Amino acid sequence: MKFTKKLVVKMPEIIITIEVDSAPQLVLGQSILGGIITALKLEKKKLVSVADLVSKYSLSDETIRTKCAAINQGSNGKHLYDPDAADAILKNTKIRRGAKRIN
Repeated sequence: MKFTKKLVVKMPEIIITIEVDSAPQLVLGQSILGGIITALKLEKKKLVSVADLVSKYSLSDETIRTKCAAINQGSNGKHLYDPDAADAILKNTKIRRGAKRIN
C-alpha cells in the first residue's frame, strides 16, 4: 500500500490600501510586488457621527444636525453622515459683507 499526504501551505495575505480618484489598472491574476492578485474589494466609506463633526468643526451638535439634515443616513436618534458631503456643507464659506465693525 502506498500512502500519500497532501501538504497545503496557505500563503500569507497582504492588504494594500490605495486611494485614487479613478480606478487603478489592476486585474485578477496579475503579478505585482512578487505576489499574485487574487481578490479586489472596494471598501465602503465609513459614516461619521455628530460627535466627530463637533470635534472637527467646533460647531454645536444642533447646528450640525440642522445643516446636514439632507444628508443624514442614520435614524433620528443616530445621526450619521458621509464625511465628504458633510465637509462640503460645514466648511466655513461665509462671505462677510460690509465694513468692519468699529468699537
